[in-house]
Amino acid sequence: MRLGSLSGTAPLRKTITSWKKVSAEETDTPVLNNIPDDIVSTDDIDNAIGALTSHITTVVENSSRKVPAKSDRKELPRDVIELIRDKNAALRRAGKYPTRENRSRARALQRRELSPPPALKRPDNSIAFDDREKAECLADSIEHQCSENPPYDAEHVRRVEEEVRHRVSLPPKDGLDPITLDEVSKLIKGLKIRKSPGRDTISSKAIKCFSAPLVALLVAIFNACIQNCYFPTAWKEAVVIGIPKPGKPRDLPASYRPISLLSVLDLTILAPQQALRLVEYISEGFKIKRKTVAVFFDVAKAFDRVWHAGLIHKLYQLELPDRLVIIIHHYISNRHFSFRLDNTYSSVRPIRAGVPQGSTLSPPAVLRVRKRHSATVIRRPTRAIRR
Repeated sequence: MRLGSLSGTAPLRKTITSWKKVSAEETDTPVLNNIPDDIVSTDDIDNAIGALTSHITTVVENSSRKVPAKSDRKELPRDVIELIRDKNAALRRAGKYPTRENRSRARALQRRELSPPPALKRPDNSIAFDDREKAECLADSIEHQCSENPPYDAEHVRRVEEEVRHRVSLPPKDGLDPITLDEVSKLIKGLKIRKSPGRDTISSKAIKCFSAPLVALLVAIFNACIQNCYFPTAWKEAVVIGIPKPGKPRDLPASYRPISLLSVLDLTILAPQQALRLVEYISEGFKIKRKTVAVFFDVAKAFDRVWHAGLIHKLYQLELPDRLVIIIHHYISNRHFSFRLDNTYSSVRPIRAGVPQGSTLSPPAVLRVRKRHSATVIRRPTRAIRR
């Protein structure tokens, strides 16, 4: 509720960035010059990431200016703008191609309200009213959601966790090919500029403006991570937003799907290795049998409750390179998140299970590929399979 005249209200403003100026910025700065020529240790990696992040943030700030906004649409959070854009696109598609699927999607998006969540009901039936309380309430729900299931066989859990602790402590027996400048350049070129940035506020657009020395520095950081079997702590802190689930009561915290906003810089390390196995299966299927079959399973809470030790144990059983498995172990271990509601953040919470939605390790469905003689078949059960 607002009391008094609106005449004294400050005009809305938006930020405009000169990306041409960002691209032309000098890289010979004291911050970057402090980075050693050879990035060897994990401390070198952390210092290089801190210097690179500081440099990019400063350059973008110096290349930006505030101007009056024509409407409040530009002041909406980026994820809300994307939802509005998706809804409008679905309505246009349903009008042009009025299939049952297109109409259903358009109706679902129309029903999804984009306003902030109403007062939320906690498990003890108390009510969270203001933004701070609601952010903490939603963070409580996600922290509980991203926790391990009660063990069915405690002895099996103990045995697997002990084996994983032992194996990840051993030096890797094999190596990985270093990431090349061409690979990173292609991945940067393919980044979506609409993707929301993570806690470091570095956008995909800023990374696309990287000069050759900055891309080379990024390649050096990635290869140092591979050599040290290390995933930087700075890239393991997620900002989580909640997307309302269609048809669910909006006053319950469990009715919001958590989406992790991660640092755009970290998405490149695991991306080449993640796609390799799938591409090999598909290529061999078309080459030998001329057919490849994909079966998709919709598993409830599949990625929220992933047992970390069990996942690493399975990766060792699949005989993935030791170095890659240890990096993935570091990637999913000791992660933290804070929930963002508009401009309000919850306290920082641990993630004890699961893989963050929005990362390279969490595709939208569990994929199994089989080479068959028959035509390509894709099946997706309508009812979720509970674990």
